[in-house]
Amino acid sequence: MAKTKILTVDDRRVDRILYMEYLGHDTYDFSELDDGEKVMEFLDNNHVDLILLDWQMPIVGGLDALKLIKANPKHANLPVIIITGLEEDRVLEQAFEYGGVDFLQKPVKKIELVSRVESALRLFRAQESLRKQKEQLEELNEIITVQKDELKASLKIKEELAELKRLELERELDDKKRKLMTMEVESSKLDKNIDHIVKEIQHNLKILKSENPESEVIKNLKKLEKNLNSLSHEEDNWSEFKKIFESTHPDFFGELLKTNPKLTALDLKHCAYIKMNIDNYELANILGVEMKSIQMTRYRLKKKLKIDSEMSLREYIHTV
Repeated sequence: MAKTKILTVDDRRVDRILYMEYLGHDTYDFSELDDGEKVMEFLDNNHVDLILLDWQMPIVGGLDALKLIKANPKHANLPVIIITGLEEDRVLEQAFEYGGVDFLQKPVKKIELVSRVESALRLFRAQESLRKQKEQLEELNEIITVQKDELKASLKIKEELAELKRLELERELDDKKRKLMTMEVESSKLDKNIDHIVKEIQHNLKILKSENPESEVIKNLKKLEKNLNSLSHEEDNWSEFKKIFESTHPDFFGELLKTNPKLTALDLKHCAYIKMNIDNYELANILGVEMKSIQMTRYRLKKKLKIDSEMSLREYIHTV
């Protein structure tokens, strides 16, 4: 392990030797200067752990040297012990004011010098340790800040993607809802047209029967009536409706049928209308039926599904 390096700055050679003997060459590695004039040059080119600085020197005294040392950021934290033969309080005040860590008066006693040097070095090492920990904490804080910013950016992107996905799903649901409603409107129109044609056939049959009961046309009209009555797109319509609806609500019909397996396609359709938030007035217009018919259908549905009287059919459907 490398020895702690001490720089002694004193114009008296005998004092420098004395300090080295007191502190011990086995414990410390010493360097010497006889004036404060070359302190900064020496520090810029050599590693030093502590300075013993005489207050009174012929060219650059201890106070001026101390000011130079502490003014340089590179050496500002370096511990400096002031040594002087002066007993003035002002000297002590200035020594601490400009950054000295301790103060010794000549003649220096061995036990006092050893104690003060060890104390200053312990303090310096503790301060260096704290400084490094502070730097590490600041570095860690910078890393955390960067990671936090990256996380925020990532979350923002995820939120934007989620919003886009939500809007996309809403558009998809709207498209499917419009498609289903178009199917229902077209189906309703087709059924009404068929009913109208059947009624026209029946009316004309009555006229023909009264005028010419044996007419071949009567047989053909009856056959046409029968075919029209049997003509129904209801099954195909329900199959297509179910396929489109289940693409967004795959388990909906299955859950309802668990409650009542005897639910008809019309029952399931009405439940789907509620799931799509189609109100009674809108549905009555789409299907071309009276409001009373919709209300009766939903009243029967509530009974079939055994829904508690305190819960509405709409509330129940939205829990499925």
